[in-house]
Amino acid sequence: MKNSMFFLIILSIALGIFCGAFFPKETIAVSWIGKLFINLLKLIVLPLIFSALVSAIANIGGMQRLGSIGVYTLGYVLVSVSIAVIIGLTLLNVFKPGVGIPPSLILANAAPADLKPVEFSSFLLSLFPPNIVAAAVRYEIMPIVFFSIVFAIACLSVGKPAQPVVEFFTGLRSVLVKMIIWLMYLTPIGLLSLLGTAVAEASIQHLLLQSLRGMFYFVLIFLFGLFFQILWQVAVVAVVARKSPRQFIKAASNALLTAFATSSSMATLPVTLMVAKEQDISDEVARFVLPLATTINLAGTAMYEAVSALFFCQILGYDLSIPAQIGVFVTAILAGMGATGIPEGGLVTMVMVLRNVSVPTSAIGLLLPFDRILDRFRTMTNVWGDLVCAATVDRLQRVVKKRKRKAA
Repeated sequence: MKNSMFFLIILSIALGIFCGAFFPKETIAVSWIGKLFINLLKLIVLPLIFSALVSAIANIGGMQRLGSIGVYTLGYVLVSVSIAVIIGLTLLNVFKPGVGIPPSLILANAAPADLKPVEFSSFLLSLFPPNIVAAAVRYEIMPIVFFSIVFAIACLSVGKPAQPVVEFFTGLRSVLVKMIIWLMYLTPIGLLSLLGTAVAEASIQHLLLQSLRGMFYFVLIFLFGLFFQILWQVAVVAVVARKSPRQFIKAASNALLTAFATSSSMATLPVTLMVAKEQDISDEVARFVLPLATTINLAGTAMYEAVSALFFCQILGYDLSIPAQIGVFVTAILAGMGATGIPEGGLVTMVMVLRNVSVPTSAIGLLLPFDRILDRFRTMTNVWGDLVCAATVDRLQRVVKKRKRKAA
């Protein structure tokens, strides 16, 4: 099925470009198909974000397990994802790949409500609405994210009585993951319509070649960002984890190849655990850190969310202020955590980031032709980060135990 889906996506890309270039009016006439596909993506976002964050945090196992291992893991994840987003935003601000691309590529599929401007002060106030249900009805995602985090921490604090609640949201997350997998089967149809409409608009305005150059420029910059993310973590392996980077990379190669092949850090987890064992990472650390990191340490995905949002803002001519980019920074981190480590989960949670900067969610259609291959590189980066996290936490744990023995 994976091979046939890949073939269908390649075919839909070719047909989308062909139809948009040679039959622009007819292609624009069926643009509603792409809008329907985007609506289906948006339909899953709120319940997925809530259940994914609640299950990820609440399944840590109780407040008592947030000892040194939990603190080191969460600390590393926050640092890693933050650096990834900073790298991405820095590259986009320096090279500005979106400048010069016609806004019509995005606006062609946009709904008027998508273009409503959002000021930073109103965005800040929206994080704490008086009615969380009303916020959900208005499709305000960030309040839902904050509420889900507090809700999950409360479940941890309550302990055993809250276990049925945690199990419910864990099961809900699994159901929504299955729905996403089903929805991805419709990707070729949605891609054909979205890409075809964008190409048709560019073709009518005689800006097609300019648009394609800008997109390839963006992809190249993003891949450089992933390279820099991996590079600083190689330094962490040598300096903090005290392991040979060459041997560590060699041992991790099986997991990285599996990640590239499956586009899923969840599916790669058994291989990742084997790599951890080969690298003499303790079972206590590996069994706790790797499943948790696989769920929330999605640095490559968070970078993708951030650079895509800024790229679309550059296309639309939005000049994001520093506070607004900080908003993108925070939202991308939380969206990355909500991507759940499944193939193309980042496409779903990207809706949250785009809504934060008033970019039409239809802009996702520009990325669909490249997303399959970019998703594989993102997953490799995520899995590499999980292994580095486990090695780092294991080293810190050994240092702590050694000091305790000396003190005793």
